[in-house]
Amino acid sequence: MGDTRPPWLPLSRRAFLGVLGAGAVAACTGGSGSSSSAPSSTEAGGATPSRPPSAPPTSAAARLGADPFTLGVASGDPLPDGVVLWTRLAPEPLAPDGAGGMPARDVAVRWQVAADEAFASVVAGGEVAASPDAAHSVHVDVRGLEPGRPYWYRFAAGGFESPVARTRTAPAAGAPVGRARFAVASCQSWQSGYYTAHAAIAADEPDLVLHLGDYIYEGGVATGAVRPHDGPEAADLAGYRNRYALYKGDADLQAAHRSAPWILTWDDHEVENNYAGASPEAGNDTEGFLRRRADAYRAWWEHQPVRLPPPVGPDLAIHRRLGWGGLADLFVLDTRQYRSVQPCGRDDDLGQPCPAVDDPAATLLGAQQEAWLLAGLADADATWTVLAQQVVMTPLLLPLGFRNLDQWDGYPAARQRLVDGLVGAGVADAVVLTGDIHASGVGLLHRAPADPASPVVAVELVAPGIASAFPEGLAGLAEATLAGNALFPYVEVRRRGYLRCDVTPTAWRADVRLVDRVDVPGAPVQTDATFVVEAGVPGVTRA
Repeated sequence: MGDTRPPWLPLSRRAFLGVLGAGAVAACTGGSGSSSSAPSSTEAGGATPSRPPSAPPTSAAARLGADPFTLGVASGDPLPDGVVLWTRLAPEPLAPDGAGGMPARDVAVRWQVAADEAFASVVAGGEVAASPDAAHSVHVDVRGLEPGRPYWYRFAAGGFESPVARTRTAPAAGAPVGRARFAVASCQSWQSGYYTAHAAIAADEPDLVLHLGDYIYEGGVATGAVRPHDGPEAADLAGYRNRYALYKGDADLQAAHRSAPWILTWDDHEVENNYAGASPEAGNDTEGFLRRRADAYRAWWEHQPVRLPPPVGPDLAIHRRLGWGGLADLFVLDTRQYRSVQPCGRDDDLGQPCPAVDDPAATLLGAQQEAWLLAGLADADATWTVLAQQVVMTPLLLPLGFRNLDQWDGYPAARQRLVDGLVGAGVADAVVLTGDIHASGVGLLHRAPADPASPVVAVELVAPGIASAFPEGLAGLAEATLAGNALFPYVEVRRRGYLRCDVTPTAWRADVRLVDRVDVPGAPVQTDATFVVEAGVPGVTRA
């Protein structure tokens, strides 16, 4: 076989430094437009954007025996002047040890950003070290870009070139934005079905994708799975790395990542079903669970395009705030890491309330994140204030007084504090984006959340699962219970999909995009319903 190195790899030192100079790649400091809860890192994953090619961690010409870009590429956490670029080298992505078939040494990875898809106008480039400590993943925080425009990027390593992908910088802070398209996704159980919805997201060419958690599922092989997992339940670093490698090998998911920058948060299945803070789903082995959480958080960070430092132990602050010009303030929340244990001693979601439900100290966000959010709401000045979070916030009143105690219904005092914060800050146009429940829904969050006669404070848009299914035995009960419910003008529990949101300064239009079936690839995707929230007008209408 001939030389497979891409033609742009063997740059001369002069040409290479010219590329760097054209891009004006700045050090990865906090930067404008970001108020992340945690400091940014200049060398996340061993990546040093300004490393000169004359001092690579290994020779840039060092060859790998097979294509290392099997997991694709991604970008995320866009700012007006930059974006995070991600890839992971893994020529054998499902190697049992979680190392992806890579040698136990640093490997040089080159990257480029261009103003056009053909790379005729390269504006930034550099070389980074992919380290075995980070599963040979890299996070390149590119700065010095122009606001509010598309860019294209690619990587090369070991004689191989990655696919070319498109990303986009955020509009300048406060700048007028006529229109933006956001896709909203969640809950993509590999075993439950194919990722046809991700192919549809890619075809929509969104400006931004928001993923609300359950990117992977940790469980073992399920009976009757459409696509069985390749191994047992993930419980250690190798297991979680392997599970991410399995998921990221999906062509439709890779296409969605190549289409736009992503903003991601997590939910429970990135670690363990229904965990709460330092408490596992069942049992009381806190020490053992925190070791597991440390491995899970590490693997999540290794595999996502986030502007966050690598976790130290079992902690990783991921709540952060990003902006989309004067159009939207985006608050990305974490309702898992800091929450109180679910009340009433339940090991599953559903239960009848007990006195502990009304504990005023109970929290989903934790005191620090809650204070950060309330302070941020007070100075949010974009048209739309967006809470990107995990579990259903609107009260879900079930027969016989049952509630889903894993949702905000299990923490009503915390929900009321948030509602009070929205009202106190004078937030007029709040949209809550939610995943978790494997169903589509539109909810109305009221001043007194369970009282539909009180004023509407926010509209909640619940994204269906990309592949994860609502419990089949409960589908009919959910439909019958919620029919005519004033708090939920729309619920659909039988099909999977995503939300497509076209947002302007005057209206937020949400299309519920549903896949006919997920047990075969490539099924049709259709718009089941469209809802419109008008700026300055409480509530939602069906278009």
